Amino acid sequence: MAVTLINVFSVPKGQEEAFVKWWEDVKADITSQPGFISGKFHRSLKPDSKFNFINIAIWDNEEIYWKAYEKSVTPMKAKLAQLGVEMVPALYRVAFEY
Repeated sequence: MAVTLINVFSVPKGQEEAFVKWWEDVKADITSQPGFISGKFHRSLKPDSKFNFINIAIWDNEEIYWKAYEKSVTPMKAKLAQLGVEMVPALYRVAFEY
């Protein structure tokens, strides 16, 4: 059953453009992983939002997502630390629609 990744990022002022450029570079790797269905990358309209970037992606299932995460998390965390970015990923399933 498909799962939704909601990954929030707190990017320090002055690092936004470097973060976006880096995300565009890693996007090719993420989208080529088995089980990746689709994704959308959001930027807050309010400059002082704690989480000023949000990635929402759909994956085939939880197991496949965690395999892809384990493959890519180490280099991602190194770059995020360099930029001073806080990342908080979590997986969700739809509870209901309205």
